[in-house]
Amino acid sequence: MTTSPRILIAEDEKHTRLALYLVLRQAGFGVILTTNGLEAYEKIRQQPAGQPINLIITDFKMPGLDGLGLIDKLQDEGIPIPIMVITGYGDKELLRQLHKRGCASHIDKPFIPAEVLNRIADALLQAQAVA
Repeated sequence: MTTSPRILIAEDEKHTRLALYLVLRQAGFGVILTTNGLEAYEKIRQQPAGQPINLIITDFKMPGLDGLGLIDKLQDEGIPIPIMVITGYGDKELLRQLHKRGCASHIDKPFIPAEVLNRIADALLQAQAVA
């Protein structure tokens, strides 16, 4: 029996977090919600063996540990989970930084549910190909 991919969302904006949750649950994904990068990092560290997080969707700007900080922390610790960044600040420098860090994709705010699901499918396929 295969289980649905599990996606962790790190988003400080309540409405965006809820909207992502609803879109992903309706599509059949398991969803873990966090409100910032530090909380996301702790959830990732606490995951039981056999229940991996398959993808992280993190906001770029959050209080405490932001999206880039979360990416750096996971890379420093050798935790290879594909990451998508959601942002309302999609300037070229940010996109360059995300690409340089191996970010799977990015999503602009406000997001279109079908586009989010397509990018998730692509990121999960890419991760499978690498594994």
